[in-house]
Amino acid sequence: MRVLILYTELAGYVLGNISRFINLHPDAKLLLVHYPVNPEAPFDLSCLPATKLLVYGIDSNVEISSSISEFNPNIVLCSGWSNKQYLNWVSTLDKSVKKVICFDNQWKGSFKQWLLTFIAPFTFIKMFSFAWVPGAPQKKYAMKLGFKSTNIYTGLYPADTEMFIPVGKKKLSEKGIYPRKIISVARYIPQKDLNTLWNAFIKANEKTGGYWHLDCFGFGELFEQKVNHPTISHHGFKQPSELESYVLQAGVYVLPSIYEPWGVAVHEMALCALPLILSDKVGAGTLFLNSSNGFSFQAGNEFALESVLIQLMQLSDDELWNLAENSYGMGLKLKSEDWAKTLVTINQYD
Repeated sequence: MRVLILYTELAGYVLGNISRFINLHPDAKLLLVHYPVNPEAPFDLSCLPATKLLVYGIDSNVEISSSISEFNPNIVLCSGWSNKQYLNWVSTLDKSVKKVICFDNQWKGSFKQWLLTFIAPFTFIKMFSFAWVPGAPQKKYAMKLGFKSTNIYTGLYPADTEMFIPVGKKKLSEKGIYPRKIISVARYIPQKDLNTLWNAFIKANEKTGGYWHLDCFGFGELFEQKVNHPTISHHGFKQPSELESYVLQAGVYVLPSIYEPWGVAVHEMALCALPLILSDKVGAGTLFLNSSNGFSFQAGNEFALESVLIQLMQLSDDELWNLAENSYGMGLKLKSEDWAKTLVTINQYD
């Protein structure tokens, strides 16, 4: 296989899934074109053998075009449709190349989305035979765009399961007093709505005895506006491998986003055997959350989040460990090797 990936902003799970694919298929070759690494999430790219890396916006378009032509891929994954140059490169590939559009946009029924569904057959969409999306909210959009159900694949964003499954196993093997610690892994940007979390946590904790602590990991434009409180710690950005010790000491994961097309951290934390508290805007909740392993609340509603936190904080050790076990089971629904299998399946599609 010769796989061309036209990606936007890389993340740890992307690297993990590509690395797992390479391990399972050592004869495969990859050409990865990606945006410059975000300084707010500076992931290490040294883990990708058999992969040529080119940076869009830094390496010249002429150089990238030449590399794509020389590489001669038999399958291409294109991240969304916002980059017109990416679409142009896809359009130059031979008809025999399997062309896959990858996106995480949820179907909202907006005017812009309806317009795109009407013009899709006459625009860039006609270049692609396959759509690969994270889950059910995105599959609906793909079908609206005209893709046949048999040509739509889910599971685009698995967590790096090789990294996180051992953490969950270790956590569940060392049961004792349940850790009264909540963990948040999210960039400090408006869409994550961390202020609502901080305010709700402080109030709920005060009303239930003040036994809990909140650890926040991430960085972003709002980092300097963070709430300072003795029961809240801000640790900044950490590489995924650095998070293990913190996760093993944590008891619950929370993501309060007001906009979150998917949210891979949800899968990661479920695999780490952490109960989940998610806003109803987190796409990954459709796959990894139900009443057996956590709570959902209305996004942006501080009182609703506070109420959920109070419920959580009043649970017994046994009840919390039961949520943790169920979360781990939910996380096992999707694995890194599933990503590799899907890529091979599309490549072999006749």
